[in-house]
Amino acid sequence: MKGMHDLAGRLAAAGDRLADAGATLGGRDPGARAFGASGPGRLGELGRDLHALCAEALAARAREAAAHGARLADVAATVRAAAAAYAAADEAAQARHDRTR
Repeated sequence: MKGMHDLAGRLAAAGDRLADAGATLGGRDPGARAFGASGPGRLGELGRDLHALCAEALAARAREAAAHGARLADVAATVRAAAAAYAAADEAAQARHDRTR
């Protein structure tokens, strides 16, 4: 079951990295100024609107990354549980085999 335990470890690590990436994503907002939001008139309005859309999109992607990271952690736990169940079944089968000899 070493292969399954390795897989579970890799899944858990990937989930951690994904959750970390989501956590840092909010800090990637370039700010309203990058969109020209401080400009006058309609162009400034457009810049503010674009910045708001960008900020919303970054927040949504951060939430999605966190959710997918949590899902990967759940999958890793399920793989570990399956590996343990397979190991227990193997041990039980070996014990039955040894008793019948």
